Amino acid sequence: MTIVASLLFLTALGLSVGAIFLTVRNAMPRIREVVAMEFAGKVARERRITCGEMRRRTPATIIAFPVAGRAIGEMRLAA
Repeated sequence: MTIVASLLFLTALGLSVGAIFLTVRNAMPRIREVVAMEFAGKVARERRITCGEMRRRTPATIIAFPVAGRAIGEMRLAA
């Protein structure tokens, strides 16, 4: 019984190591892209949007969030 359990454990261990290896191998192009972007000398003015197999460059959008000014002397309560 211990031999069967050991074989099952080793099989599961081998399969999990294989799955981790394949996942990292498939993710390497994106990992390299992110590392190159992080250590690039200039700031990228555009971002990359990846949707499955379709890839295209689009300009980065800047969204300004207006901040409402506070009235001077306004009474505020802490929550």
